[in-house]
Amino acid sequence: MFIDISMDIEDGMLHWPSDPGVTITQFSSIKNGDSSNNSKITCGVHTGTHIDAPRHFIEDGVGIDKLKLDALIGRCRVIEVDSSIKAISKEFLLPYNIKSGERLLFKTRNSLWINNKDANFHDDYVYVSADGAKFLVERGIILVGVDYLSVEGYHIGHDTHKVLLGSNIVVIEGLNLFDVAPGDYKLIALPVKIKNSNGAPSRVLLEK
Repeated sequence: MFIDISMDIEDGMLHWPSDPGVTITQFSSIKNGDSSNNSKITCGVHTGTHIDAPRHFIEDGVGIDKLKLDALIGRCRVIEVDSSIKAISKEFLLPYNIKSGERLLFKTRNSLWINNKDANFHDDYVYVSADGAKFLVERGIILVGVDYLSVEGYHIGHDTHKVLLGSNIVVIEGLNLFDVAPGDYKLIALPVKIKNSNGAPSRVLLEK
C-alpha cells in the first residue's frame, strides 16, 4: 500500500512569506476552441512538498539533480512528536536510538495545517533545533523530513539548514503526515530534476 504524503500544488496555496506565490493559469482550452488544454505555473523551487539541495545554503554544494537516488529511496522511520514540543532538540531525540544510515520523518502538529490546506503562514511551527541537527549529523542519518515549509525555525538563523545540508543530509520539507501512523516504511522521494537547482518540488510516497 502506498501513501502519498505530498501537498497538492494549487493556485494561491501556502508558501514561504518571502518566496514567490503559486499561480496556475490556463493558456489554452479545448472549451474555447483550442486543440488542447495547457497551463502555466509560476512558483519558487521550494514550493509545497519539496527537497532542499545542499546548494540552498552551501555556495559550492551540489544541486538537486546531483542528489543520490539511494538516499531518496529506502527504509525510513516516522517519529511522532507530542503537541507540547516546540522544537525537535537533542534532548527530544536521545530516547529514539537513532542509528547511522537512517531516514527520519517527523510528524508534528504542523501536519494538521498542511492537511487542512491552510494557506495562512504560521510562524510558530515545530522545527528541528540547531543542537538537534548536530545530533542527527553525529548519528549519521542520511535524510530528514518535516511537515512544514522549513526544517529550521522562523527567523532564528540558518544553523539547522547549514548543519544538515553541509553534511549532505537530504532535507524534505512540506510533508503531509496527518494520516500516517508512526513506524517503519519505505520512502520514495523524487524531486523534479532541475539542473543545478537549490531545490525542487517533489512527489513523496510511503510504502507500508
